[in-house]
Amino acid sequence: MRTESESGGTSAAWKHYAEYLRSLLEECGQSVRPCLPGEKDDCGDDYAQHSLSYLAAIKAKADVGLWHVHHGQPDGEHMANQLYEKFRKRFEEEERCGGNCQPM
Repeated sequence: MRTESESGGTSAAWKHYAEYLRSLLEECGQSVRPCLPGEKDDCGDDYAQHSLSYLAAIKAKADVGLWHVHHGQPDGEHMANQLYEKFRKRFEEEERCGGNCQPM
């Protein structure tokens, strides 16, 4: 999803995506304040803005996790970077074809 949308980031699809990303963070052990639109601590950001924030947090959590696995060792860092690039290319391709791609 992109942060630009006809609904300005407030559609049901954006809501679902933001809730999904928040649940991933919670599964990773991160507590997330209930601040989506209409929730107890509504912060004023729309669902697209929350999605962007949650994705950045997930990326940061993954970066920290990767570092702890390879402990800063050059070979471990190299392997992690290779795997990252492999998955990034795969995910970019899937995004381009709308999820209807053939397996790599």
